[in-house]
Amino acid sequence: MKDNREALRPYVADMAAVEKHILEAIERQRNDDDIKQFPDAHQIVSKIHSTLHGHMDSLESHLKGFQGGGVAGAVKETVTGALGVFAGLYDKVRKDTASRALRDDYTALSLAAISYTMLHATALGLNQGTTAEIALSNLRELTPLLVELSKVIPNVVVKELSFEGYPIDTGVGQKAAQASHEAWSRDTVGVGTGSGSGTTF
Repeated sequence: MKDNREALRPYVADMAAVEKHILEAIERQRNDDDIKQFPDAHQIVSKIHSTLHGHMDSLESHLKGFQGGGVAGAVKETVTGALGVFAGLYDKVRKDTASRALRDDYTALSLAAISYTMLHATALGLNQGTTAEIALSNLRELTPLLVELSKVIPNVVVKELSFEGYPIDTGVGQKAAQASHEAWSRDTVGVGTGSGSGTTF
């Protein structure tokens, strides 16, 4: 008979690997001078850093209850296609603008969010409540960060254009952020489903 709990270990290990690679990139960004030019950007990067550290602590503690130990061993043995994404997003040699760095953070956190969604569903399917709770708790901490990033990025883009010497009305950054928020609004997403009902999940 299969052991439902041990069956979860590869999935938890994959999640640990994903968050560990994001955290490594975020740690570099916290010390990046381009990021520091923008207080809002540096603040969200610091918030992401703190959140992911908490996630790694919870995953480390949880993995110790499985055969094979904690995060270090799990990440070492993990082979996941997700890590290939980070090779492109977070190239240590590449020097990006603050806005592109934040864009990559948004992409990486989106990957982490859907990965936690999958882990939560897997844990529920295998009747492993503790893992399901950890996955859902961490997911709930990621989603506000994605919303905040979507508000910060347009302003950073506009300010970068201003720094480059373009005659920019920096107020349009807020206008762009609002338009982005409206694009994700409940009514707009409902219309886009093609269901005709205007409802969303």
